[in-house]
Amino acid sequence: MSIVCEKVEKTEKSKKAAYVGVNDFITVQRTERPKDIPIAEKWCMEPCFLPVYYQDMAEKIENFVVRPDDVWVITYPKCGTTWTQEMVWQICNNLDYEGGKEKLSIRFPYLEIGCLMSREIPDMDEITRLNNMPSPRYIKSHLPAHLLPPQIWTVKPKIVYVARNCKDTAISWYHHYVNFQHYKQSFSDFMEAFLNDMIDFSPYHSHIIDFWNMRHEENILFLTFEEMKFNHPAVIERTAAFFRKTYSKEQIDVLADHLSFAKFSKNTSCNMEFILKMVEDSLNVKMVDPNFRITRKGAVGSHKEEMTPELIAKFNDWTDSEMKKWHCDPELRKVFIL
Repeated sequence: MSIVCEKVEKTEKSKKAAYVGVNDFITVQRTERPKDIPIAEKWCMEPCFLPVYYQDMAEKIENFVVRPDDVWVITYPKCGTTWTQEMVWQICNNLDYEGGKEKLSIRFPYLEIGCLMSREIPDMDEITRLNNMPSPRYIKSHLPAHLLPPQIWTVKPKIVYVARNCKDTAISWYHHYVNFQHYKQSFSDFMEAFLNDMIDFSPYHSHIIDFWNMRHEENILFLTFEEMKFNHPAVIERTAAFFRKTYSKEQIDVLADHLSFAKFSKNTSCNMEFILKMVEDSLNVKMVDPNFRITRKGAVGSHKEEMTPELIAKFNDWTDSEMKKWHCDPELRKVFIL
């Protein structure tokens, strides 16, 4: 296996990444660019920041058998993943709202969830469950391109990738960390960790850059949270076409309504209330905000309510620096910065 896991030394910086049950971290990297995967030439191949528990499942992920009819939703965290999963599942399952009452986490397993959770939380082996699932399988992952199961690039199943501007992503990630992962550091500590690529699945920019550079591949659909928010029916139609499905305007409007924030945030099959409860019970902790849900605001530009002008400028400068570093398409700045 060409994966190397390097322990992150415990420093004042790394302490700002810790959350309940997870105090040790690693950076994960491939030792070389895969020669048998031509598309790998487009990857940044940046070391990925992950909890140390990733080591326990790295080999299983590396050897995961991908099927041609798998459907993957891949994102950097807090970019509209859950929202997209439900959209994709409904489109691929002929708008089966009755079947959609089953928990999304059952219909659409999260490949590497076991590497994020304290060992005290049970039933986190999604890889074994996926191996035993009938086709077609719907699979969620937050891993960057170079750490996904290598077969994904040779078997070429359908992949829907979603990006979101960095400041809204950081704010949403912070609230998730505080309430779901029981993060005890300050807001400024979290933002510093985010800017230093010391938050789970970071770096943020290269994660998105890799899929932006692959967006013209036939099996990859690149979407943004913002376009979903501003014109969801158009995104639904585009996604349906990607899966070779055709729906009437009325059917698309019904799905858009089903996915509207007002309804989606209250959809108990998708809002992950049971997982929040399981974390609380397993670790004997309570959420800071008892009303917190995975789908918290679903807004565009809400970072302006919590970030100072100075912090906003720092994020913008950081993005410009990363774009220069990776010689990015200027159009990509519209994805990163509002």
